[in-house]
Amino acid sequence: MKINSALLSTTSLEDKPEGYGRSFPVMENEIEEVYPEYIMARGPWEKTVAATKNSYHVLLSIDGNAALKIAGKRHIMQKNYIAKIPFNTAYELEVEQGDVFYCLLIRKQLDERDYVEIEKEPEKHRELYFKAFSECPVYTEEIKSPKTLNRMILPERLVPRFCIGTVETTGPDEVGAHSHPMLEQLFLGLPGCRCTVYADEASIVLTENMIIHIPLGSMHSVKVAEGDKLSYVWLDFFKTIEGQDYISEQHQMDEE
Repeated sequence: MKINSALLSTTSLEDKPEGYGRSFPVMENEIEEVYPEYIMARGPWEKTVAATKNSYHVLLSIDGNAALKIAGKRHIMQKNYIAKIPFNTAYELEVEQGDVFYCLLIRKQLDERDYVEIEKEPEKHRELYFKAFSECPVYTEEIKSPKTLNRMILPERLVPRFCIGTVETTGPDEVGAHSHPMLEQLFLGLPGCRCTVYADEASIVLTENMIIHIPLGSMHSVKVAEGDKLSYVWLDFFKTIEGQDYISEQHQMDEE
């Protein structure tokens, strides 16, 4: 077994001309129906994305600043923001002169099961979900220590069969061994992250701006040594609609 990985470059764009922008796929063919794309840009730069019924778009800003323009409004994305684009809605990203922007775009392909879920609550799926990670609700989980800070940054069912959260703690600490054959999972290392991820007999050191794919059905855990930091985004892609119940069963949301 192998833990596949990719490193997202956040090297300076100062040597690039103004108006530079590049987007390219990452972790290709890792998870069925999931198409991550990495965006790097130096202003002035714009990207227009047409409305589509075939996939849901979720943006995770990694660094820099950009304006998300949607339905006639501007929303400023800074470091560590999430934006769930409303279903079947066009949008633009704009980076102003003097700014740079690094962003992970997740395109989650939809199927007939997902369309049924969207039709049940059409108003919810027409709404923009836009938050700083730090504003997102906190949860606890048995496999994590009391000092761990967990946030739910894309709650389940806002996008069918897809949700996202963050985990943060300092060493020595760990996320206990567990498995979840009902979902595929990616980790994205946040600033300062250095921890070791184990999946059955395989292991890998997860660092800042690295994406890894947890092998499906593997017994996996995470350990962080004294003096190091565990800080990552987890992205869960469920195989069935019913599989989403795993999140509400495992996570205890803090009271408002």
